[in-house]
Amino acid sequence: MPQFTKVEKKENISYQEFIEDHLKKRVPVVFKSATAAWKSNKIFTPDFFRKNFNEHKAYPEGVEYTMDKILDVTKNGSPENPAPYPILFEIPTHMPKLLEYLDPVHLNYSRPNWFSSDILPYGKYGKNVQLFFGGRGNQYTLHKDFYHTNAWITQLYGQKKLVVFPDGQEDYLYAGQTGYSSFMSPINILQPDYEKYPAYKKATPIEVVLDPGETIFIPNGIWHTTVGMGQNISLIFDQLNAENFSDWCKDLYTIKKDDSKLKANAIYTMAKGLGGLCKMRQILGAKF
Repeated sequence: MPQFTKVEKKENISYQEFIEDHLKKRVPVVFKSATAAWKSNKIFTPDFFRKNFNEHKAYPEGVEYTMDKILDVTKNGSPENPAPYPILFEIPTHMPKLLEYLDPVHLNYSRPNWFSSDILPYGKYGKNVQLFFGGRGNQYTLHKDFYHTNAWITQLYGQKKLVVFPDGQEDYLYAGQTGYSSFMSPINILQPDYEKYPAYKKATPIEVVLDPGETIFIPNGIWHTTVGMGQNISLIFDQLNAENFSDWCKDLYTIKKDDSKLKANAIYTMAKGLGGLCKMRQILGAKF
């Protein structure tokens, strides 16, 4: 039997309850008001980004988009004519001022997170804090996060549908066999091709709509995707700590070994060393 049959939304949940009922049991959950932990109570509307970050540009599919253009195309997107997706910014490197509004990023739940340490290089091996802009008709590839990291998605503006699959359904999702492809599924959940992928009929997708201010926790290894219900803006980052560290190291090796076993061994050894430093710092009282 699946370890969950729905994704609950919880208004008040203690950190310990989250650990026992969701992290350890690998059960997704939506925090209805975790963003109340942020020092800022800003409303992250499109106008907020026009006013405060209008000079920023993104390059989806190699095409330059100004902030005005990003907000226009996502507002007017439709299933027939969707905006490019994803349109994203790496917040620490592209929009560091935004972090002032998102403090603490971990929301007092996604901790410890070794990715918050300077020991691990930004932009590598799952360490990203990203801002996503989307519109109606945008759909992300069905996937599980690379490197078995825990995924955290906070809806800043608009609505987004999350679709998750309980453990044990990999055989129904037709993932690739090697490298990064093993984390990706070719199935379009909105229009599944049952002739090409007949086993998908046995899958049990579970849907939940994320409203502004809500945050979803998706445990490592859980397959999921998103569907834009209108113009929407999301904060997305991943989490690494002792709980998923071993799988993280294994994934680093598995992804790289098809290119070069020598390189894969080197990265694996590096990862074990960096993780060991993070673990030691945590034991000594460092806050992640």
